[in-house]
Amino acid sequence: MTQHRAWTEVNLDHLLHNVQVIHSLIPSKTKIMAVVKADAYGHGIEQVTQSLYQAGVTSFAVATLEEAIEVRGLLASVEILILGKTSVQEVHQLAKHRLIQTVFSVEYTQALALVAKASGVEAQVHIKVDTGMNRLGFAHHQINEIKEVFTYKQLRVRGIYSHLSVADSLLPEDVSFTELQLNRFNQCLDKLKGYPYGHTHVQNSGGIINHPHLPYDYVRPGIMLFGIPSGEVREVGLKPVIELKATIAMVKMIKAHECIGYGRSSSFPSPKRIATVTIGYADGYPRNLSGQSAPVLVNGQVATQVGNICMDQLMIDVTNIDGVIEGDQVILIGTSQKHTINMGTIAKKSATITNELACRLSARAPRVYRSSSKKEVKTFVQAHSHCG
Repeated sequence: MTQHRAWTEVNLDHLLHNVQVIHSLIPSKTKIMAVVKADAYGHGIEQVTQSLYQAGVTSFAVATLEEAIEVRGLLASVEILILGKTSVQEVHQLAKHRLIQTVFSVEYTQALALVAKASGVEAQVHIKVDTGMNRLGFAHHQINEIKEVFTYKQLRVRGIYSHLSVADSLLPEDVSFTELQLNRFNQCLDKLKGYPYGHTHVQNSGGIINHPHLPYDYVRPGIMLFGIPSGEVREVGLKPVIELKATIAMVKMIKAHECIGYGRSSSFPSPKRIATVTIGYADGYPRNLSGQSAPVLVNGQVATQVGNICMDQLMIDVTNIDGVIEGDQVILIGTSQKHTINMGTIAKKSATITNELACRLSARAPRVYRSSSKKEVKTFVQAHSHCG
């Protein structure tokens, strides 16, 4: 196998394990709608969607029309929901690729129906209800406006859903707000009795973990699929799917009080053995970890990052680790022997969330896919999407 300067390893067995965990949490009749936007949260949409499909997942959600068309090109028969806005002028693409579009306002619904009529096509839609996120969606009390969606002959309503804003928190006030959102959604459904609103879904990753037993038709796991949930959630046995690795390019001794890296930001009162690692912020490793003693793993032991993180390289202190040489592997996110550096730790240190950190990983860190069902490790060097 080609040795890359920096790479991510994607464990598809862990992905399938996480699917099993989700099934163990939710009601038996509830199905998974896998959210694979932003190139499957930086894990690679092609391999992820195909693995999920082989595991029995037949519903997917994405953010954009382009993502939806990509999934359709991979899987011909699955259900694909676009969570974000699509230009109404693209309604023919929605129909051509058998995609489901979210409708979220009176104006957008009217415009979509008008263009669909002019184009001679039918658009499949899910209705988005805003229960407190205050982003996209009909207000939960706009019952008459929601009922109007069913009057358009060019629109076929396939589902109705909402989104939870603090389901990944166990703070009492946040749990109360999640319950308020659920009550608002349920009241909306009660007032729509007799209307063929189709499938219902509310729970995102945090909602699945902290509120698993809700009686809706679908759940929408995103970051949870990859074993790196953000926020405050219960431990449910998820396994991280991705690891971030690089190699050591050089090891050198520096004298006491010598400085390291740009800005001469780090120095030590005693001599140190410093290793330069072949990864930097252009590969997706956060520059704002500079000076925070971020941990990495070398030969099964913990080293710390020193100096300012560069575009293509970073430096680590390996003074207390014997036998470190050029070519040794460095694990920036992952496990080695008894030590683990999880993405949540790195995200917290860099003042972000696991979702963003996973999406930051750039094309310079190609993905290596691992699966026990395949004899060979398959490597994909491809452009990665970024979360917007």
